[in-house]
Amino acid sequence: MKDVKKQSQPQGATLPQLEPGVIRTYTGKMINVFEPDPELICIEDIAHALSNLCRFGGHTRRFYSVAEHSMRVANEVPYEYRLTALLHDASEAYMIDLPSPIKYFIPKYREYELNLMLTIAERFGFDYPLASRVTDADKRLLEIEWAELMQPGHLGHNSLRPSQAAIRFIGQFNNFSI
Repeated sequence: MKDVKKQSQPQGATLPQLEPGVIRTYTGKMINVFEPDPELICIEDIAHALSNLCRFGGHTRRFYSVAEHSMRVANEVPYEYRLTALLHDASEAYMIDLPSPIKYFIPKYREYELNLMLTIAERFGFDYPLASRVTDADKRLLEIEWAELMQPGHLGHNSLRPSQAAIRFIGQFNNFSI
């Protein structure tokens, strides 16, 4: 990976010039999402990013994070699948939550996402592709969340603020990874 170079910016601002494919994470790591290094993947970055990403591309009646969705999926599966379920959308922390109907038409995106998920699974010690118990729970929650977040007049449940979601996400991770 090339060194990060600073571009000249007015009034002392520093904006790093990153090589293509490299992002700077919440904790300051520089990660190439197309050639990910498992040692650079950290739960704090995943929790923070997913807690700030809104499900359904943001087209919801209220903010509802991918982190909160992931925690709910984890609570729907037997204990031995909970870490996998919690991290089933972890690639979205680095590549955003692209709605599935759009992702379907971008095969290269899906290829990179697969590679990133394999790296995340290696880093945290879970199996990928996902077990059917996890994908089934994810699909059930999709239907529930669609009603709660998209249907007029449906009350649903109160969503967490991003900072609350990140803290709870890390708490669940710590419980499931011990």
